[in-house]
Amino acid sequence: MNKILGYVFLVVLAGVFVMTGFNKISGADMMIQTFESFSYPTWTMYLLGAAELLSAVGLLIPRTRILASGILTFILIGAVGSHLIYAQYAAVPFPAVLLVANIIVLVVGMRRLEEEEEEEGQLDAIQA
Repeated sequence: MNKILGYVFLVVLAGVFVMTGFNKISGADMMIQTFESFSYPTWTMYLLGAAELLSAVGLLIPRTRILASGILTFILIGAVGSHLIYAQYAAVPFPAVLLVANIIVLVVGMRRLEEEEEEEGQLDAIQA
């Protein structure tokens, strides 16, 4: 049951990043206005959108999940920081919640990696 909930959580999280990444890559007016209000060059919007789309796919692949979650965590730190710096406080909760969700994915992924390494170390000790 926990595994199923974990996969549902990852699919929903990836879906959110597909939507936000697509909005950036497609040049949605809301995204253009947001990036212009931050005085960021437009190309950064497209770069971040591509990173979000690729990372959304990466979240669904166990081998790339930690890397994808790490990339998204850095993007979201920048998003939260930008909204705070430019006093867009109403926009902070959405990226903040996504940041917490990504940190959870990152921590769970790191713990599983450590457990796998411990198991491999025990198998190597038994075989030696």
